[in-house]
Amino acid sequence: MNMMKLMNCFASSLLLATLSANAVSQSDEYTGDNWLLAKYDANGDAQITLEEIASKKLNIFQHMDLDSDGGVSFSEYETLDLAKRKALLKSRFIKLDSDRNGKVSQSEYSSYMGLFASIDSNGDGALTEEEINNGSKAEAYVSHCVLWFCFRTKMDDD
Repeated sequence: MNMMKLMNCFASSLLLATLSANAVSQSDEYTGDNWLLAKYDANGDAQITLEEIASKKLNIFQHMDLDSDGGVSFSEYETLDLAKRKALLKSRFIKLDSDRNGKVSQSEYSSYMGLFASIDSNGDGALTEEEINNGSKAEAYVSHCVLWFCFRTKMDDD
């Protein structure tokens, strides 16, 4: 499989995961630090078994073996790693490019605060040591995993 085909496949998978995370993620019920459950708990029983991990690893291996020869060469491994890194960089860039014009302006870059608002629990625009150390705000995010790629999305407040 050539690099362009791989990148298209990976990009399609990532796009599908982003657009319909509930449909392709293993679970959208896991919040906070339970990303391991989202990644490995295939049957949704809130437990991870050795069989679930082995099944997940086999699935990942099959996607890594681009030429289906039963082994993963360094070249195949490197190709997938580069595709994964590019997808992560693209995701970060999209967060920064708030007006979606394909460029991050100085204003967009300097105004992006990431998780600041979710950590600033009292909304006063300042982070105290208590707010920084408080893990309860992690509950506001849902983990989604597709193959070996996991990401978190902010939960709706409804």
